[in-house]
Amino acid sequence: MRVILIGASQLGYFLAKNLLEVGHDVRIIDASRESCERMANAFDIPVFFGDGTQVETLAQAGAGKSDVLIAVTNRDEDNLIACEIGKKQFGIRRTISKSNNHKNIMLMKRLGVDVVLDTTRLITELIEHEIDGSQVKFIADISDSDALIGEYKIPNRWSRSGTRVMDLEIPPECVFIYVMRGGMFMIPRGNTLLMAGDEVVALTVGSATRKLKRIFEI
Repeated sequence: MRVILIGASQLGYFLAKNLLEVGHDVRIIDASRESCERMANAFDIPVFFGDGTQVETLAQAGAGKSDVLIAVTNRDEDNLIACEIGKKQFGIRRTISKSNNHKNIMLMKRLGVDVVLDTTRLITELIEHEIDGSQVKFIADISDSDALIGEYKIPNRWSRSGTRVMDLEIPPECVFIYVMRGGMFMIPRGNTLLMAGDEVVALTVGSATRKLKRIFEI
């Protein structure tokens, strides 16, 4: 798969590295000559010095034959314009953009960006995970939504050990997927008893993540 990556920041570097490792054809555009030189020295791939919001630059980088455009500059406006041009002018079927401002996320989605990466949310979740230690592990962030799949380690001190699932006041935006106890796998039902030390994998949407953490006293 051919990918055009706009933005040679640290995020752009690691994206390029990971995409190359799994066999994708990556081409990079950046408006900084120094950043372009750094990427060219790091990877044996085409790197283009120029403005990723310009049709000419995208054409030079081979946008017409690309499958995915990823824009991760520090300007949301530039990321949006690059995605719009990539889709409308070159027919790129999948566009992905970083959002530096949470307020711009819905606008970018309405204007046609397929996937918007909310950096504020990702950083917040990372900080929360580090504070929680090993008690919460985020497994997957569902694309284009506020849904998460996470693994919750119920503390040994949990005051509600032995409570039935139906009695926990689980928010409606939360679904338990499975429970692990002592190496045993269980599909939880309403009358399933949750015990201190259980590992619960759940799908949550929006604020349900924090509510579930409060229920488990994490």
